[in-house]
Amino acid sequence: MREKPRLYFPKITKFNYQPQSQDTNIEADVYLFNRLRNLTLKQRLEMFISHEKGVKKLCLVGIKSRHRNFTIQEIRDIFTRAVLGEKFTPDFQPKGINENMWIQDSISLAGELHQIFESINISYYVSGGVASSIHGEPRSTRDLDLVIEINQNQIDLLVKALETSGYYCPAGAVEDLQSGYGNMLNITHTETIANADIYITDNSPFAISQMNRRLLVDLDGIPTFWIASVEDIILQKLRWGKGSKSEKQWRDVLGIIKLQSENLDYAYLVEWAELLDLVDDFSEVLTQAGI
Repeated sequence: MREKPRLYFPKITKFNYQPQSQDTNIEADVYLFNRLRNLTLKQRLEMFISHEKGVKKLCLVGIKSRHRNFTIQEIRDIFTRAVLGEKFTPDFQPKGINENMWIQDSISLAGELHQIFESINISYYVSGGVASSIHGEPRSTRDLDLVIEINQNQIDLLVKALETSGYYCPAGAVEDLQSGYGNMLNITHTETIANADIYITDNSPFAISQMNRRLLVDLDGIPTFWIASVEDIILQKLRWGKGSKSEKQWRDVLGIIKLQSENLDYAYLVEWAELLDLVDDFSEVLTQAGI
């Protein structure tokens, strides 16, 4: 009989330790992260995939229940608006009536985009909520965030490759990229309604470091894709949350540190926290994570 993994429960004595939510006590929080720590990366990815698909299935079931007499095209249009939210535009025209195609998860989307980017020699990595869910506490996220390294003369090639693969690229955003005024392209697949934000990286030292330190997720049964390193996601989210005071960003960082505390490159984190003026924030989040 296979021995069950034993869970280690550190004694939390630090007064400032913060659970992930106000209605969770410290013991329950510690238990959760010990359970997550005993999962393999593949198991955490499978859990995240299952959760994302489950949310979309529930959404579709609810829409069909409320609109029993609607055609499949009408159901698809309502589902599209629900999935895209504020990112829905009248210009986007979904195609197809295969309901199973609409239940795509962010990991499958990352795998599909990986193949496109690799085929046209564009370096990229997955960032944002999907990356923090993989490195830390899993949570729902509406879309996939990716950062790409691209030259101005590659933009037309990128847009053509995406559109050929069935992705809708808003004309205004494409024009902004072509003229050098924009640095983000939101894309939506016309059949799966999978959505992603593609950000063009800059030439700052931190941006270069992030691209150099990206990690390849290459596991049996899981689509292959590049992801930002755990340390860079921590720094990114501290940086994004510094001005906005976003509780979501802070919770993401807390979850990552609680899960990955024994594996972090603290020298790298301290070095960049100093360079990015994040020392106080980094110190505070370590305290709240019980480090």
